[in-house]
Amino acid sequence: MKLEDDDAILKENRCFGRESKVRQMRRIFINDEWEDVSDNGQVVLCGFYHRYWNPDKTRNQAFDMFSGRILDVKEKKERGIAYFFQQLDEEICKDVSICVVPSHTKGDTNDSGIAELARRLARNERIDKVDYLVRSKTIDKLAYGGCRDIRVQLESISVNPNMTVEGDVVLIVDDVTTSGASLEACRNILLEHGARRVAMLALGQSV
Repeated sequence: MKLEDDDAILKENRCFGRESKVRQMRRIFINDEWEDVSDNGQVVLCGFYHRYWNPDKTRNQAFDMFSGRILDVKEKKERGIAYFFQQLDEEICKDVSICVVPSHTKGDTNDSGIAELARRLARNERIDKVDYLVRSKTIDKLAYGGCRDIRVQLESISVNPNMTVEGDVVLIVDDVTTSGASLEACRNILLEHGARRVAMLALGQSV
């Protein structure tokens, strides 16, 4: 058997928990470190996000290439979406349902850069649930001083009645997180509606 076949079997075994310590619930990440973070109920972070502008409108000297790629995703630019697809595709197990944190505006369709990234990940042998979570009440953007109380998030997000996550293993993704309230609220809603397990991932944490 070829070495690449061995690698494929190892990845499959990891995804379905057939390793030395059998897990009670199906894995979401092939990456062991990410899986452990997720098991502890924490947000998996790909890195840190430095805004391009400081509050005083001067350029942030800490803005780096990684932050630029996240900004590309936020602006729905192909180079950012392609960059993170390449980074994430081999780290997420197959047959995982992919959801996104919905826009802050009521009724907005999920056509953002992070939604496009999520759909691409779903097309590669995963399940597209990008439109499952819906913003039912407009809230202020958290990046611009919006309330970070998780209750505000829970009261402003509903679910698409034409879709279900019953029994699903779900990955909920966002482009940038600060407090994690949006992701945590989405996770709670998904679990309340029958998801078997939910992991949270953000491309960057705002610093």
